[in-house]
Amino acid sequence: MMKRFTTILLAAALLAGCAKDEPAAPAEGYGTLALTAECTPTVEALTRAPEQVAFPEQLPAATDLALTVESTDPEHPYMHTWERLGDYDSQEDWLFATTYRLTLHSGSEPGLENSPEGAGKPCFEAVAETEVAIGQESTSVKLTARLLNTIVRVKFTDRFKGYFGSGADFRLTTAAGGEFGIGYAQDGTCYYVRPAEFEITGEATKQRPSATVDPQTVKFAATKNPAPAPGTLYTYTFDVTGTGDTGEVRITLNDEPVRAEEIDEELNDDAIPDDTDN
Repeated sequence: MMKRFTTILLAAALLAGCAKDEPAAPAEGYGTLALTAECTPTVEALTRAPEQVAFPEQLPAATDLALTVESTDPEHPYMHTWERLGDYDSQEDWLFATTYRLTLHSGSEPGLENSPEGAGKPCFEAVAETEVAIGQESTSVKLTARLLNTIVRVKFTDRFKGYFGSGADFRLTTAAGGEFGIGYAQDGTCYYVRPAEFEITGEATKQRPSATVDPQTVKFAATKNPAPAPGTLYTYTFDVTGTGDTGEVRITLNDEPVRAEEIDEELNDDAIPDDTDN
């Protein structure tokens, strides 16, 4: 009798252990989501003919973006944000079976207006609408997040740095009020800004001609972009060309000429490397 009783208890324990391993069924009238996500690995590079280029920095992991789920059914209001998509648990985070808007986004709130501007601050977002089905079989949704910002970067060729050997002091100013100082140390840095008008201003200082003469500083006209596009990379490159008694600073946008500014004084051939590191 004792052996039989022990066997029954062991079987009950094994059954209980198996039950714990199985996901609990959603409550009546509820369902769950099965989510997959990715970040688009390319952006536009706007020139005469737009082309796609690789995202210029490390692509964010989609599972690290926040997830906001909001009901679009006025009779069943609901909204919740998970700090990371990876925190959403389809076995525990049940949703009433109705219609929803899903937003995968950078930062704590959806929308570019809630995203700060600056270096290393890309804003990715994906939006999808779905209807959650009742029962244990999850509703599958794939989210593909795209870049909402405009990317601006300023580059200086070795020729420019050689001629303006005492440094450069540039500034990127945006319509949203962002101001970012750019010198040789920030060469090629990506700034993520709102897709609205911005301008680049600055000056550069030539090499000191002698121990008793101060170097000349050249101030450049503003480079403006009145209507940049979202999800687009704008690379402005400053270069020095010419020798002898002529010369100019050339500005290109994604390798396409923007304008040239003449340099009044004679160029020093020794100060300008032969290569143009764009």
